[in-house]
Amino acid sequence: MSDIASSTTDSNDFRYYGLEMAEKQKNKKAIIYKTPDRIIPVVFLPGVMGTNLMDGNGKSVWRMDDTVGTLASWGFRGAEKRKRVLDPDKTFVDPEGAIRLEYYNEIEQFDTRKSRGWGEIGCMSYGEFLPWLQKSLNDHSIKAENVRTDNEKKTLREQLLTMDLNAELGEDESKNVDINLTYKYLFPVHVVGYNWLESNEKSAVRLKEKIKTIIDGYNERNMLCEKVIVVTHSMGGLVARHYSENSAGSDNILGIVHGVMPTFGSPMAYKRMKAGEAGGVGWVIGSNGAQMTSVLARAPGPLQLLPGASYKMGWLKIEGLSSSLPTIDPFDEIYTKRNAWWNLCEDRFLNPEIDNADKVSLDANWDKYLDTINFKVKSFIEQLEGKYHKNTYAFYGNDGVKYPSYENLLWESNAYGLMRKNDSLTVSNLASIGVIRDPGNYEIADIRTVYLLGYPDGTYAAKESFIISQPSSPGDGTVPVNGAKFTHRNLKALLGVGVDHEGAFKNTNTENARLFTLRSIIKIAQDINNTKLAYK
Repeated sequence: MSDIASSTTDSNDFRYYGLEMAEKQKNKKAIIYKTPDRIIPVVFLPGVMGTNLMDGNGKSVWRMDDTVGTLASWGFRGAEKRKRVLDPDKTFVDPEGAIRLEYYNEIEQFDTRKSRGWGEIGCMSYGEFLPWLQKSLNDHSIKAENVRTDNEKKTLREQLLTMDLNAELGEDESKNVDINLTYKYLFPVHVVGYNWLESNEKSAVRLKEKIKTIIDGYNERNMLCEKVIVVTHSMGGLVARHYSENSAGSDNILGIVHGVMPTFGSPMAYKRMKAGEAGGVGWVIGSNGAQMTSVLARAPGPLQLLPGASYKMGWLKIEGLSSSLPTIDPFDEIYTKRNAWWNLCEDRFLNPEIDNADKVSLDANWDKYLDTINFKVKSFIEQLEGKYHKNTYAFYGNDGVKYPSYENLLWESNAYGLMRKNDSLTVSNLASIGVIRDPGNYEIADIRTVYLLGYPDGTYAAKESFIISQPSSPGDGTVPVNGAKFTHRNLKALLGVGVDHEGAFKNTNTENARLFTLRSIIKIAQDINNTKLAYK
């Protein structure tokens, strides 16, 4: 039982006074409340590469505890070792990652953070956000003290009702929320990691199992629980949507909040396969095409971030080609092409552990890649198109100055690479039928020298260098606005905000993404009145 009393006999009124105050007010009746025993778990899903992984022996193979440790672990690993270690068939979710200490009342109410899955995901990316979210959702005692002492202070949850976050959709409706309703429930924050190397379809199976375990666990402790609220980052949104809409999980979810979700995919997924990632992030996830392709060619999860048919056509531009790609189907025109130099997967990167002269092995790996693309990637993207939970909230990055993104990706002719033996040959000849001749794998980042063969003596007729141009469109540095922003009848609120993709919840430049997430949870919680957990 609690030492909190109300100034009214209505057990649904959460205006609090201490017992000594109730004693002085002879015309009031003091009623003692116990801590809420009705639970609405908040389940957080990380983005791609955000879950810690281990091998079959329990040894950590991908741990995102902190920046220094992560760079030390992966900064000098080449393509061969990355392929050997990051095998989707031999890796599993690792629950032993770093976790920030609990607040004083968390364990008593919800059990440990580790038991709630917090160690499954990278503390480097989410170590500040998760404690902030839990504290903001577990401030019942602060509210009680504010009312008891009549100090006129408001909790963050209460302040949100009068804040204007400039949401494009759903801003006005925020003022009509019953904030007191949320104080009649507890909101333990749980985390569900997933093997991001596997298909998001398979990850959705794990989410299904975890949500059932979470709900059953509270009910077994005589704490009423029926549905959860899901918060996602990046690719986690695809996992949640597949579970909700394609795996009959919608009835177990009150609502979903998506953060920087690659709704329609992103050309950055193509760029990483071809050229890797720049800067410190590249040192970790792969700084060139050889490192990235060796892992991603057999990892359906990251490949499911590629632009599908619902992304706009013509996003891949090659100087010299008369039309941009794709014109109809990116899978046929880009992703499953083998011989075009601008294709998605360069087969020379598939076998870093063997000599590419071994054509039998090379062909076998190419066939495996095609199976992944055709039977796991394409089908997943198509099945998910246009499907969203009936209570969906989302924010996306829209800053083109700090976080320029690839809405289109251009291979442009690099002037210093010009070297044609026949002036009648043009860039278009090289762009359309040129080939890569790079047996030493020197060009594995953002430059490709393309050769046009054909002379009887085996020499080339022309060559030209092409380079990937810099991103220039608004977005979050990874997903452009065009790949993230969506409209749908099930979308209740939408916010465009200047955030970095990986650090969308880090509060580095703006707090609005976090505040929008918290406010969305509060608004979603209003639907609890339509469940068995409603107060009658």
